[in-house]
Amino acid sequence: MQAMVLAGGRSTRMGQDKSTLVLNGRALLTITIERLLQAGHSRIVILAADEQQKNSQKNTMDGLFGNIEWLLDPIPHQGLIEALVSGVRRSNFDQSQPLQLSAVDSPWLDHSIYPALQKALLGDTEVAIPADQRLHPLHSLVRSPSLLEGVNPNEGPLREQLRRRKSVIVPWSESELTNLNAPSDLER
Repeated sequence: MQAMVLAGGRSTRMGQDKSTLVLNGRALLTITIERLLQAGHSRIVILAADEQQKNSQKNTMDGLFGNIEWLLDPIPHQGLIEALVSGVRRSNFDQSQPLQLSAVDSPWLDHSIYPALQKALLGDTEVAIPADQRLHPLHSLVRSPSLLEGVNPNEGPLREQLRRRKSVIVPWSESELTNLNAPSDLER
């Protein structure tokens, strides 16, 4: 299984890079990578904004290695959709295998979400999107990485573009999908 970790954001509301933020003694990027590895993802691509962010992230990895590759945004902080499309185009993902998206800011998410998303990706379904009260597209499973090459920043939010595809919604616990956006979110 293959995964792409979205870890190149500015983290403006948090005031520091969320990917290197430490929670209970572990960086959020480490928590995310461990969760993906535990679920059987053998190839993981991390999208970082620039070389400085990549180096900071590598320094927080707590000895996690394996088939982990970093890709830098061609234009740092240009936008989520631009980074996602560029990452898919440059990563050489296996087009015959689904691609798991993963954001670094959901530290309470359990690895059991990944087999649930795989189970939902049946028939001609192109995207399995987890949801609580809202959609969480940055944790979606897409049938083929090439599907993401068709998203466009001028065609609305990613959640809406994925929803318009042959998608299925996978209900999931709000407590697990909660993400960290501001320092007050750490008080959970």
